[in-house]
Amino acid sequence: MHMHVLEAIKPRGRRIVPESIELPSGYRIEAIVADLNYPSSVSWDADGNLLIAESTFPYGHAAPTEIRVLRREPDGVLTTVIGGLDQPIYDIAVSQGLLYIALRGRIILAEGQRPRPLVTGLPSWGLHANGALAFGPDGRLYFGQGTVSNAGVVGPQELLELRRAGEPQGHDVPGDEVVLTGQSYDVADPATGEVRPTGAFAPWGEAPPAGARLPSAPPGQAASGAILSANRDGSDLRVWAWGFCDPLGLAWDGDRLLVVDRGPRPLPPRPIAGAPDVLWVARQGAWHGWPDFVAGRPVTDPAFAQPDARHPFLLANHGELLGGRAAPPQPLVSLGPQAGASHLDLCRHPSFGFAGQAFVAEFGPLAGPREGMPALPGGHRVVRVDLARRATADLAVNRSRMPASLSANSGGLERPVQAKFGPDGHLYIVDFGVVEFREHGGWVATEATGIIWRVTHRPGAR
Repeated sequence: MHMHVLEAIKPRGRRIVPESIELPSGYRIEAIVADLNYPSSVSWDADGNLLIAESTFPYGHAAPTEIRVLRREPDGVLTTVIGGLDQPIYDIAVSQGLLYIALRGRIILAEGQRPRPLVTGLPSWGLHANGALAFGPDGRLYFGQGTVSNAGVVGPQELLELRRAGEPQGHDVPGDEVVLTGQSYDVADPATGEVRPTGAFAPWGEAPPAGARLPSAPPGQAASGAILSANRDGSDLRVWAWGFCDPLGLAWDGDRLLVVDRGPRPLPPRPIAGAPDVLWVARQGAWHGWPDFVAGRPVTDPAFAQPDARHPFLLANHGELLGGRAAPPQPLVSLGPQAGASHLDLCRHPSFGFAGQAFVAEFGPLAGPREGMPALPGGHRVVRVDLARRATADLAVNRSRMPASLSANSGGLERPVQAKFGPDGHLYIVDFGVVEFREHGGWVATEATGIIWRVTHRPGAR
């Protein structure tokens, strides 16, 4: 069993200066675990011990490290709960004393050092994967499944990712029966330069004709861009709602399911400009608009067009998909374009303040200069969402408004990926660590720079 002690006050991988982080009056932040390798999520075991998932960086270069779940013992020692996992961890959750782990492409149950598969065969090999785990009021397991493509059509970046994963024929699967308009795009193979017409919900090089009717995911199989539900043992997998792009964060608010959905990016062949990340109150059984609507607005809106590209619809049966409604559901709030909105949690602890509000971690953009995005449009913070007022405000953000690694003398937040309340009523922020774009190396993540921060409320403090 791997065991070591980490001292947050003497980090190896990062400088830590909590004072670099701006908080509301009466709140304090501290780093309680440092030097982590790509931490992605936290939970707590039945004894209240903090569990930490160390993952990897799936969208660029990262030094090889062990993918595992650690437990922080009361004396600060970290021990391995389960290690040697073979795919990135996107979330962990403890329910009824059992540890559930969302790995790319599947969900497992940790039984000692041996994983037991619960849900497998998820379409997570393109641009997006399966995300957060949440247990509903009905006792079932819910999780988000991202889309294979950015905006409905497999492009060069998607094809590259699919081939790396050994799934070159991968494509999106609808959550309901769809009829295609026949719109296709000429897509170049990034390896050979060969160009082939490619249509919606099809592998690279295939262009279904206008009027083609594609079935929904069959019973027991996953759709992409969907909220999926299953029994706790993984059986009876169902599509609960669909039409999302990358539904990475889930949280139940009574009988309402809140969903954080990252918007599509300006990627070829169907680049979407200025698409915001949003927070939905998801509707069971409803199509939420992807790939023909963005944040509730039609993709034909000029606001989403690149200077040389406007986007016709891919689907011809909007009326059927909307069930007679004039438009898809509208998001509760916008979190801004390319914020990298990730996991969220609700405050159920009145002593913390902001009771009933949602707290969302924003990783920051992964749209590099090659995609024509500004260097820092947003993110690198934790925001709170007043659900009743449909308003957002920063909870924790660097005073520089930049990630710590890009600000002189800063030792604050880098890439928050999860905000989650512990059984002690404090808010824990999972900071993935340093991820930067290098001109000749693409996106690079740095090991031993991850941190778990804890935010506490001290009423009356200034």
